[in-house]
Amino acid sequence: MEERLTKKEAQNWLKCMFATYTTRDAIAQLADIGFKAFYTHIRSVMHAKYGILETTTCSSCSTPSKQCRLCSEIGNQIWDNHRFKKAKLKGPSWNNTDTTQWCTESWELAKCYMPSTGYRDKPNANSTDFNGIIGAIYNCIWMQCYFTDDLSKDSNICTKVFENFFSIYISVIDV
Repeated sequence: MEERLTKKEAQNWLKCMFATYTTRDAIAQLADIGFKAFYTHIRSVMHAKYGILETTTCSSCSTPSKQCRLCSEIGNQIWDNHRFKKAKLKGPSWNNTDTTQWCTESWELAKCYMPSTGYRDKPNANSTDFNGIIGAIYNCIWMQCYFTDDLSKDSNICTKVFENFFSIYISVIDV
């Protein structure tokens, strides 16, 4: 086993793995802070518009079609802030989230912006992979406030990071 680690290809894979974890850890912190702020923003909007106190919670609405006003409004805010809500077969990944936790766990909102499968059991940013985190940041329009780069453009910091990671992996494979 140790002999394999001395080869250039193995060393390149290890470097790639460390770079991935380092980058993921940094964007996980940003995503965690950002989605907590997004949740606070949603709750303040609902208080201003509808008088629903920030301390009001619900844990019984488990289906998107039958929700109380609070959960329905949270769902509307998630929809309104999705970058691809108008694209056919796009929009929030409702199957990733547990709607009964929308009033207590901000990460449940983040999971609505991730790729459609593989994230339902991820309770926080630290347990979520690079792809899920970068997807959540990019797909949530509200997260634009953390970037100077315009995320609505086809080429932006998030798409470049995503593309560069895949090209790094491909170059490691080709070694």
